[in-house]
Amino acid sequence: MYAFYFSIHLTLHHYVIYSICIICSFRLFLHFAAFKLDRSFFKSSGVIKVAIYEDNTGLREVLATIIRESEETELAGEFGHCLDVIRNTTAFKPDVILMDIEMPQKSGIEAVKEVKAQFPEVEIIMNTVFDDDERIFLAIQAGATGYLLKKSSISQIISSIKEVKNGGAPMSPAIARKVLSMPFAKPVNREKIENTLSKREFEILEFLAQGFSYKMVAAATNLSIDTVRAHIKKIYDKLQVNSATEAVNRYFLNKNP
Repeated sequence: MYAFYFSIHLTLHHYVIYSICIICSFRLFLHFAAFKLDRSFFKSSGVIKVAIYEDNTGLREVLATIIRESEETELAGEFGHCLDVIRNTTAFKPDVILMDIEMPQKSGIEAVKEVKAQFPEVEIIMNTVFDDDERIFLAIQAGATGYLLKKSSISQIISSIKEVKNGGAPMSPAIARKVLSMPFAKPVNREKIENTLSKREFEILEFLAQGFSYKMVAAATNLSIDTVRAHIKKIYDKLQVNSATEAVNRYFLNKNP
């Protein structure tokens, strides 16, 4: 009889321990699931969606990997041509597009024109090997917000995406210098600019034309980033534009309103 009661006690003891283990495991699972859900929600609500148009498969995969692995960006599609750029933009709704120029059957510059005509809020960064004056000008005129050279762009892809999303106009240094040296990039009506903008605003506009980020402008002018942002907002309001590229285009590339 004693052995019988001992057996029952032991069985109950094992059952209690087993139940506690199940409950603890279930709670751990719930905590882990909630943590994963919270991280997923945070990422999906705060990241920048980026689409890539690049006909070089190897480079496209490298860019896609960089976008996927960053906590601040999400891949919204990678494409080897831009024939379906409007359909893709409608379906995947990118915030920023990385666009090559030399693409099969349709150039990246043509694609930029199409996208900006239907999706003016989408920022487009040209990512190309071409640094000739004509392509640079045509890309900016088409509506590109940034212009990066492939040989130097990999290390600055994420920072350039963040910069363009925050209202900047990222350019490789060599491209910024070329823009300022173009005949049509000389200020053709400097007096009008200075009359429209304050001395500080005009100074900031010149820095933007050189491809400076907000942080670089702040350092060059000894101002806080928030103060720089306030000045840039006034520049946009006075020039009736929505981005740094539009402001630079209008007054430094002799682009009429």
